[in-house]
Formats: sequence, C-alpha cells, structure tokens
Amino acid sequence: MDASRYLPFAKRVLRRSGPPVHLTLYVTGRCNLRCRHCFHHEEVAAGVEGAELARYDALAQSCSNLGPLAWVSIGGGEPFLRRDLAAIASCFAARGLRHLAIPTNGTLHERYEPFVEEVCARHPELHVAISVSFDGPPAIHDSIRAAQGAHAQAMEGVRRLKALQARHRNLGVGILVCVTRENQHALADHLEELVAELRPDNATINLARGTALDPTLLAVDVARYEEVVARKEALRRAGKLPYFDFPLARLAVARDALMYEHVARVARGEHAERHLPCTAASLSCVVMEDGSVRACEILPDSIGNLNDVGWDLARLWDGERAKELRAKIERTRCACTWECAQADNVLFHAPSWPRLAARALGS
Repeated sequence: MDASRYLPFAKRVLRRSGPPVHLTLYVTGRCNLRCRHCFHHEEVAAGVEGAELARYDALAQSCSNLGPLAWVSIGGGEPFLRRDLAAIASCFAARGLRHLAIPTNGTLHERYEPFVEEVCARHPELHVAISVSFDGPPAIHDSIRAAQGAHAQAMEGVRRLKALQARHRNLGVGILVCVTRENQHALADHLEELVAELRPDNATINLARGTALDPTLLAVDVARYEEVVARKEALRRAGKLPYFDFPLARLAVARDALMYEHVARVARGEHAERHLPCTAASLSCVVMEDGSVRACEILPDSIGNLNDVGWDLARLWDGERAKELRAKIERTRCACTWECAQADNVLFHAPSWPRLAARALGS
C-alpha cells in the first residue's frame, strides 16, 4: 500500500472545515446475540434493518464527491448478518477508501471467507481490519454475551480469519475487548492468553459506555481499564502484538497510546484542564440504520436524515443543523470515552503532534 495516499488528510490537522474523513455506518440492528453491555440494545431488540445497498452506494459517491474517506467503520448489530456486506464495503473501496474496520462477535464463520475473498482480492489497496470481540474468559464472556459457547465460537472465528490472512496481505485480524464491571478483574490476564493462543495483529480496548442493557456493567474501576491498556503495551513491546500492517502504522500505535491516556482522564473527570477538542461532526460522523446522521455514538443530536436528501451527505454536512452542532460541541467542550472519536481527536490535534512524533519514533 502506498503511503502517499494518506497525504490528502495531513492538512486537516490544521483545518477542521471540510469533508468528513471518518465515517461510521450502522448497517443493521439485527444481532444473533444479546450482549448485556450493548449500548445499541434497543435497535438490536427491534431488529432494525439497515438501508438498501443502493443507498449506501449513493452515500459512497457523495463522500467521494466531498473528498476522500480515510476510514469507514461498519457496525451493528452484527454486520455479518447482512449478506450484502461485501457489496456495501465495495461501494466505498471502489471510490478510494483507505481503511475499513469491522467488529464482529466471531460466530458467523461461514460468512468470513466470501467477504474476504470478494473485498480483499478486488481492492488490494484497501486495508481491511476485522476484529473479533472477547469479554473475558469463557464463563464470563458467555455470561456477558448471554450465549453458551460464544467464547469458543469467537476463538474459532479468529482462527478462520487468520487462515484467510495467509492469502490476503491487506487483511488485518484483531481482537477487541470491552472492560466492564464483570470482567475487569480478569481481562488483562485473558488478553495475554488470547494473544498467546490466537496471535492477532492488534488488540483494541474499549471502556463500557452509553446506556447498556445491563447498566451495572458500566461501573468500571478506571485503574482496571489502565491495567488492560498497560498489558497490551507490554505485549506490543515484547513483539507479541505487531499491530496492523499498513503505512504509518507506527503513528497509529502512538495515536492509540495517547488516546487511551485521554479516555482514562475523561473517565476520571480529570480532562477539563487538558481538554482535547472534539472533531465529531467536523471530521467524522455516524450514520444510523434509519439514515439519521449524528456526530457520534454518544450524542443523540442529528444533523438530518439522509433519506430526505437522496443519501447525499453533502446536503447535510454543510447545512445549518451541522453548523449548530459543531458550535455546540465546541461551546460545551464535549468529551466522552468513545475510543474511536478520541483517536481522531488525538491524531488531528496539532498540539498533540510533538508527543505523537516522540512516541512513534520511540516505539
């Protein structure tokens, strides 16, 4: 993959105005599990359907007209329940997308090979990162996921993806862990066990957030979250967690380290004096299953619905509601613990770049 493809995004460090560079798509609310820490549980319970393929194609064209997208994350529900998932991904890949990220519960094994063969083979310049979620050792994982055998299925899911990776160098296989009250005492050790057995490229760490199906799981000791983060860093430094293979990966590693530090500060309420301006609705947005466009997963505010504008994001992106939401985010010094947003905030914050550079060079 050509590192020069990232140059168009560098100017956005200094200039917030312009097209989005990061898009999160909720393509379905349907899911075959009922995870107790899920903040999207109402849509999951209702089995909310996502948009038709033609509408995602129109959205991809609109984003291409606005400017290139660096990163699309496809979520749900369980994204692999959509049989046209590869076609959705290709809508964006064919228009110059750099990175595609898909989290999955790891249970729909038969869907992985057709997806990887179609997307990775057809779009060799696209980096595809598929991350399988784990919530602790088997008993804890199965309890949180409300499904016996879910942990074993997730393990098998990673193994199958790793086998596909041998044929597709642009496929990254990761694991994703979410720190909750129920697993916080065991997650660092289990992360090490997972890395030793499955040899993923990366591990993503989330702090339980939002309005969970079981709100008791949100009461996390931040020190435990930091313990999991520290274990990940130790594994990386030991060469056991190499990170995804794409240009500027060392910069991404440094970004993640600063992001985790900031998430912990926000969780503790210690971020006011070291405020990190939020780029949501300026550099990123979230498209829900019903076509509504939000700044992020946390704020309920919408800048409008794509169904009202023919799925042309440009007509909403430069509208008055979008401008009002950006002003609100800036005025209220909005801050949350959503790692994806905070990763953008670190990467596109000019004062963070000396620390980013130092971390990248020292990693």
